[in-house]
Parts: sequence; C-alpha cells; structure tokens
Amino acid sequence: MIFTNATIITVNSNFDVIENGAIIVQDDIIKAVGPAVEILPQGQDEEVVDLQGQIIMPGLISLHVHLAQSLLRTAADDLALIEWLCHRVWRMQGNFTEEDGYVAAQLTIAEMLKSGTTTFVESLFAERYGFGGAVKAVVESGIRGCLGKVVMDQPRYATQEGITMHPGLVEDERSLENALQCFDTFDGTGDGRVEVWFGARTPGGVSEDLYRAMVKVSREKNIGITMHCAEVKADREFFASKGHTPMTYCQELGLLAPRTVLAHMVHLDDNDIEILGKSGASVAHCPHFKC
Repeated sequence: MIFTNATIITVNSNFDVIENGAIIVQDDIIKAVGPAVEILPQGQDEEVVDLQGQIIMPGLISLHVHLAQSLLRTAADDLALIEWLCHRVWRMQGNFTEEDGYVAAQLTIAEMLKSGTTTFVESLFAERYGFGGAVKAVVESGIRGCLGKVVMDQPRYATQEGITMHPGLVEDERSLENALQCFDTFDGTGDGRVEVWFGARTPGGVSEDLYRAMVKVSREKNIGITMHCAEVKADREFFASKGHTPMTYCQELGLLAPRTVLAHMVHLDDNDIEILGKSGASVAHCPHFKC
C-alpha cells in the first residue's frame, strides 16, 4: 500500500520534512519513504491512498498513563491532589473489578490512538484491575504498552501517616512476586508490543528493602521501572526525613538507571537535577497536573 500526497515529518537524523511525500507499507513494514515522484514508481502494483495533504509522523509516546482513571474523570477535578486521591479516586479504584480494569484500558487506549499516541507507559496497574485484561486491550488495539504492575508494601503516602489507601488497593511485599509472574506470563506478547515493567509506588509506599529487591531483579531481567517522584511537597518532606533529597534517595537505592522513568519530578534542587542528568533515567513531564 502507498500513502501519498502527505507532509512527512521524518524525525530522522536531519529532522527532514518531506512535502508531497509518499510511503510504501508492505506486511506492516515501512519499505520506502520519500518524495512522491520518487516513491510512486516503486509501487505500481500497490493500492494508493491519497492523504490530501495530511501529516504523517512517527507515533507519539506517553510516558505516564493511568489506564484505570479514564473512568473517573470529573469525579473530583476541584480537589487538591491528596484529597483527590484519598476521598475520591482511591475509593473508586479500590472497588474496581477486573471488567472495570479492562474497559478502562480499552477507553484510554482508544483515546490515545485517536490522538496519535502509539506507545505508552502505564504507571500503576493494580492487581485487582486484572493485569491480563490490560494486556488483552493492548494486544487487541495494536498499540505498544509498557505496563507497570504495582509494587508496594506500605499503604501510605510520603510522610503523611494519616493518609492511608483504600483497602481494595493495598498490596504487600508479595506484589513484587506478582509483578514477576506477570512479566513471565505476558512480557513480549502481542508480537513484542507488550512490555511488563515494575510500577513502584511513590516513596513512602514502598519500603527500602522492597525497593532494593525490585532494583536487583530489574537489573537481572532488564525490567523497566516507573514511579512517581517529587510530585508534591509531602514527597520532599519524606526524603528530608530520611536525610536525603529526592535524587540522593533514589541514587542510594539504585533506582536511577536508563530503564527508569520518573513521573512529575517537580520538587528538585540543582544538585538533584545534576544527579538525574548523569544517571540516564528519564522524566515524564506532566504539566497539567495539580502538584
């Protein structure tokens, strides 16, 4: 099949933009890209799709997604983060069924695909949502998904002892074993479009021993890690209570590595930024969140 009469944003090494370009796709593989006058003669027997000046570009990547929360929009948009989590979101998510988890994943994925997102990182998929349902939604849709299975052993948020999770979302140290089972069962499915990652809860929700155990396994099996970090001031207070800043804490536990994606990262100092820059870890920037 040939897609022609398009503006092609290549994102190649030169960031070339091809006006009136064309692409040949055969067996789901891009075979040729270039000006239409050069490409069309190469595919004389191919079906031609005239895109009438539309843009072709590589798919977008969303580094921080909560598949389950697509069903919760407008439920508490007027609340600050801690209230939002404790009084509304965790209560609803703590009553999710596996069918809810599957439907929520389908909805979120459909929205991403319609907006040009073809790869995403799910940050915290809980056991109660039914991990197999999320995998099924990814495989059925054609999207690529790095699915972070929750790893936690403490139902708290940062230093705030009075803030506890809904019982339906609480998992213990066995969450690491469960995440490994998900990895062994599902990683690489969907022709390699599914990756199973560790979705560590924010510091305060994971003991240092469990963090270290998770990091050890991630290195051994090359499993990605994603986690919320330095999202709100309470996070920085937690790190200070341990004698650390956000990045010195993560550095000491081995969390900073090229296969780590840290979400939000709002409350950092200059030294944190320097440590982060040298580590190879990535940051998921979430500009519209109320931190």
